[in-house]
Amino acid sequence: MITIVAATGILIAGVVDDLRSRKFHNWLFLTCVAIGVALTLAVGGVSSFPMALLGLTAGFAVYLPLVLLNIVGAGDLKLMAAFGLVAGWDATLSTAILSLIWGGLFGLVAVVLRGHLKMLVSNMISIVIVRQREGLELQKIPFTIAILMGWLSHLVLRGVL
Repeated sequence: MITIVAATGILIAGVVDDLRSRKFHNWLFLTCVAIGVALTLAVGGVSSFPMALLGLTAGFAVYLPLVLLNIVGAGDLKLMAAFGLVAGWDATLSTAILSLIWGGLFGLVAVVLRGHLKMLVSNMISIVIVRQREGLELQKIPFTIAILMGWLSHLVLRGVL
């Protein structure tokens, strides 16, 4: 239960930082990692550290291609890595997949609410048919909220919530 609370706390800290500054600051990332390492060692001892590192690596590895494709920002990658350190690789992978679903839903709602549905269709045509991404007007959302919702969905699907 303590790891669920810690992982949730890391994500909430990321959401707050993102909403306030549109970033996940390096100092907060390092703080979350330090807390994650201390918690891992306190709860599971040194023997649990390799699995924690696997969780951190999973968060980094899953989000790196998304950062390189400009789908999410580097702050989202750092948040998932810190989260993965505490949550573990399996929860990190599940949360990543669910967060992409939530992000898509939030993005679609944002497009509709901003009245940019025509621009979305035009962008999709440009990407799919013309295969060109240059010059597109992209919609930005605070993706950390989608990550938090992915985590909460993961907990619901596991029967924890």
